[in-house]
Amino acid sequence: MTMAATAERLQPDAAAQFLAALAQQIGAENVLSDAASRTYYANDIFWQPGIEPLAIALANSAEDVAATVGLASRAGIAIVPRGGGMSYTKGYLPERAGSVVIDARKLNRIVEVNAADMYVTVEAGCTWAEVNEAIEGTGLRTGYWGPLSGMKATVGGALSQNSAFFGSARHGTVAEAVLGVTVVLADGSLVTTGSGGRKGTKPFTREGGPDLTGLFLGDNGALGVKVSATLRLYPRPAEVGHLSFGFKSLQDMAAAQVAMVPLRAVSEGFGIDRTKVEHSASVNKLMDGVKTLGNVARAGSSLMAGLKEAAKVATAGTAFLKEHAFTLHLVVEGHSKPEFDHAMAEVRAVGKRFGTEIENTVPKVMRSKPFGLPRGMLGKDGERWVPIHGVFPLSAAAEVCAANDAYFAGRAAFMAEHGILYSVMSMTVGNEFFLEPAFYWLDEITPLHARTLGDDVVRPWADRPGNPVARAAVADLRRGTQELYAGLGGVSWQVARDYPFRDVLKPETFALLSAVKRAVDPQGLMNPGSLGLS
Repeated sequence: MTMAATAERLQPDAAAQFLAALAQQIGAENVLSDAASRTYYANDIFWQPGIEPLAIALANSAEDVAATVGLASRAGIAIVPRGGGMSYTKGYLPERAGSVVIDARKLNRIVEVNAADMYVTVEAGCTWAEVNEAIEGTGLRTGYWGPLSGMKATVGGALSQNSAFFGSARHGTVAEAVLGVTVVLADGSLVTTGSGGRKGTKPFTREGGPDLTGLFLGDNGALGVKVSATLRLYPRPAEVGHLSFGFKSLQDMAAAQVAMVPLRAVSEGFGIDRTKVEHSASVNKLMDGVKTLGNVARAGSSLMAGLKEAAKVATAGTAFLKEHAFTLHLVVEGHSKPEFDHAMAEVRAVGKRFGTEIENTVPKVMRSKPFGLPRGMLGKDGERWVPIHGVFPLSAAAEVCAANDAYFAGRAAFMAEHGILYSVMSMTVGNEFFLEPAFYWLDEITPLHARTLGDDVVRPWADRPGNPVARAAVADLRRGTQELYAGLGGVSWQVARDYPFRDVLKPETFALLSAVKRAVDPQGLMNPGSLGLS
């Protein structure tokens, strides 16, 4: 079958032949083509309804991925990789009918933990919770070590769209943690980058020639399907502390965050406004019930110390957060007690220069159990939720915050008309300033929300009707924010098919990317439409 036989033109008999061949290659039990599955895989956290795929391949090995891609490529069928399902940027939604989605979640083996050479190799379907469990007890940790959704989010998904949170204030995004990847190209071949791609060499370094690893980071599967990755390990800090501060404005909080960057003392931190405190399920879940108190108690250096910490959490609750327009929550780490004490003092001094120190229960409880159910994908009372983000130079933080405030003040009446609530979160990621507005509105609960969070969680809102008008209004707000941030010189990570990309690149740069795409995917079948590549 030639390229002319695209997925849109795939006839029923050709589709049946492809599905039969795929079932023979990877097992019939690993090929889903029923209506319910096809509908489920046509939605992400925000975008719905999407285009249904022809089938879903549940890959159990790199060889399964290679076989699936090879068969699809020869049949002229588009290939769409999918990880943990936490995307809200059309990253794993087919652009055309008749595509095959490769669900990589069964690719979850830990290939090698090499403490002596300080790296770990894992399959792309491993969740970040699984990676951290595998290296527990080694005294080591990856620099970036996962998102808040790390119970569900996979390594491959993070590498495809980039990701930041735990460890990111000091170590940057996941892309800076990668030594090499193994990918399946459009012809079904397996290729390894970094030193692992050399004959008889361990995957211990990313260097030694052109940085081929970087091609496949943030590519959203447009250049190849990632099946495994090797991540750099670092000594796990011996000392951990927590600090929180309240601020009167987003600008004051951002100024404190930027001033803390040169200290290189904060492992991760995030700033939020009062709206997020009131409506984010994640923030409220941090203080929820006896289970949380037990986690805090176990996190103490001794049973008595832990119980005292739990008592402080119970007393503080979340009410104190609402006393401040903005609050910042930080985790500080050090490799020795003197280093740690110095770091805490320096960070505390900066925080007090711009704001007021408050009870530190939020970062403390968050670190006691970093990977919980990603309850934040819905609001506290079941509202739908979706964010948008931009990354900027540190020196632009004040200008960006002012422009952001002005933009949303100008859209306040529009948001009120459609029942949309706006909140904002800020972080520093390495030497970058990160700003992420989020929106809450009433809308239907999708099967993706139900399957991810469980029927018991979503049951109170399961019968809520769809609200496509408000959803379209949220899409309008997100696009306006994207354009605002791009105009301010911002960069976005999770491009997929959602963020503008081709229009913000210099023509010469996009031409180079297009040439690479043609070289590795001449038929344009690898996640077509992502990155603006057709």
